[in-house]
Amino acid sequence: MDAGGYNSVPAAVLAQADTLLNKIAIVDGDVRLTYAALADLIGQAAKSMIAMGIGPGDRVVLWAPNSSRWIVAALATQSVGAAFVPINTRYKPAEAAFPIGQTKAKLLIADNGFMGLDAAAALELCGLEDRPRLVDLPGDGAWQAFLAEGRSVPESTWRHALAQIEPDDVCDIMFTSGSTGRPKAVPHKHGITVRQTLATIRQNGNVADDRYLVVNPFFHVFGYTGGWLPALLVGGTVYPMPIFDAEQALQLVEAERITYFPGPPTVFHSILEHSDFAKYDVSSLRLSLTGAADVPVELIHRMLKELTFDRIVQAYGMTECGTATYTLPSDDPQTVATTIGVACEGFEVRVVDPENHPVGVDEPGEIVVRGYAVMDGYLDDPDATAATIDDEGWLHTGDRGSVDETGHFQILGRIKDMVIVGGFNVYPAEVEDMMREHPAIQDAAIIGLPDARLGEIVCAFVVGNGLEPEAIISWCRDRMANFKVPRHVVPLEVFPLTGSNKVSKVDLRQIAQDRGLGVPD
Repeated sequence: MDAGGYNSVPAAVLAQADTLLNKIAIVDGDVRLTYAALADLIGQAAKSMIAMGIGPGDRVVLWAPNSSRWIVAALATQSVGAAFVPINTRYKPAEAAFPIGQTKAKLLIADNGFMGLDAAAALELCGLEDRPRLVDLPGDGAWQAFLAEGRSVPESTWRHALAQIEPDDVCDIMFTSGSTGRPKAVPHKHGITVRQTLATIRQNGNVADDRYLVVNPFFHVFGYTGGWLPALLVGGTVYPMPIFDAEQALQLVEAERITYFPGPPTVFHSILEHSDFAKYDVSSLRLSLTGAADVPVELIHRMLKELTFDRIVQAYGMTECGTATYTLPSDDPQTVATTIGVACEGFEVRVVDPENHPVGVDEPGEIVVRGYAVMDGYLDDPDATAATIDDEGWLHTGDRGSVDETGHFQILGRIKDMVIVGGFNVYPAEVEDMMREHPAIQDAAIIGLPDARLGEIVCAFVVGNGLEPEAIISWCRDRMANFKVPRHVVPLEVFPLTGSNKVSKVDLRQIAQDRGLGVPD
């Protein structure tokens, strides 16, 4: 299994455009782009980037919701030898400033105003002496002006730049937070990205007639190599959704005869519980990819019966390695819901004890991964790399799990205490650090609580003086992405401690349970 003979991500996409021409590649509201039109727009945007001085080794930040222009900008960036850096649209300026500065970006393409997104404020805080140029995505005027900048650049100049890209060149840099809360950058290579995306297509059973509804954010691997990219590499059609809305999703499924609908469990829970669900024809749906949160068995049964999926794939992966496991076509609903499947081709996955020795069948330990798609390391962070990848090349995931006699892995918990809110990762240490900046808070401790809709929600325990929970929640909402904001704030006089004088999160969970917090609806 290889990258299909393609040296780069855009080369693989453009090869489809050379043969599919008038087939619809992307449907984005009223915009319907054929593969030929998509290729033309990629070329226009790429030539504009060349005119701006963007080239091999440069970084272009994408801070925008799912759209056809996002895809064009990403592929154009890659096609000139640069790497795109996608960041979370829910970030506040202070949160977005770090990845912009860390990657020394030369260009920021943003959807200014989307969900309060303030690109100018982020650039003020990024710490770069030479601030990146800003291109605004919304509105035709700014976008057309951007495309016009490259009119004087010959097509041959762009094609030459595209031809120079090698499989080992970096195609994107994606950020993931560590348990310390400090965001870490993961560079991905062209050849590996194409190879893994083609593997996803084969594992899922996607075909050229598939119509992909992509609600997962493009800034996340789930929406990128699990969403729009496989759609284009298989010759399908992408339907990007900037903000998930259950009724709009149902309308699209019916009107466009959507066949492939990936998403975290919270998406399907919302659709099935929608008051008008029964009004819509969802019989076109045949395939789903889920994960990123705990999946109830009952939800899998309802997805198969009421949403009419023929197959649901449960997968497991990380930004640091892509998809490492997936469930098989022969797996029953119980297995799909309660396991993350078997190791993908080209991967070794095992469960180890604290001394890195493999544990027995059904014994708990840490899940570790080794294979072709494991990152070389975090960008400019050798210490974090050494703490994550051992001398034998095993990536330590921080997830507690087990493996059964059939080779199916199960997630038992998260060693690093990560909370997953509607598919978004929340790292307690990061939120705790931010909350300690509140003048009334002396200390903070974060746990995750079960939630019927989102899977988990954030609960904060705080110690301090004059603590008002609602005021603290409001303060947090102004300073952090909404999925990180605590839904509950519990003031305590002191934190319960373990024998080693660490905050006992087991006791905090008991306090939450005693107060009736986080009980599923």
